[in-house]
Amino acid sequence: MMLHLSIPIAQIDNTLFFYQKLLGCKATKIADDRIDFDFFDNHLVAQRSPEEAAHESVYIGTLPNRYPLRHFGVIVQQSTYAAILERLISHQAHFAMPPQKIFVGTPREQNVFLVFDPSGNAIEIKGIDNLQAVFSHQ
Repeated sequence: MMLHLSIPIAQIDNTLFFYQKLLGCKATKIADDRIDFDFFDNHLVAQRSPEEAAHESVYIGTLPNRYPLRHFGVIVQQSTYAAILERLISHQAHFAMPPQKIFVGTPREQNVFLVFDPSGNAIEIKGIDNLQAVFSHQ
């Protein structure tokens, strides 16, 4: 099974850099109006549509700022999470939610952050060693 997702982007070049170099996703097709990515074994299509914009719309928990309700992401091993986070910080990425640990002391304990791509799409990255624990009821 594979998830397919299409997102709007403003520019090809900065999107290619962000997803390929910072997130580590392979570009499988590059055209004037779109890029197809292998987004952690899922099919992500980034299509040029500058007029479409991501937005911040809800408050979550104790976070002081509004949170992008419309977002997508991936759940990865802690080592992958740390490597992605290091690349994003070194390139001064714009975080919607700074890196933090949530569900501390439960099977779902995980590191998480939310980052904006160059077009304003919000991407949530979660780091948890037992990936199935994300479904725990605790």
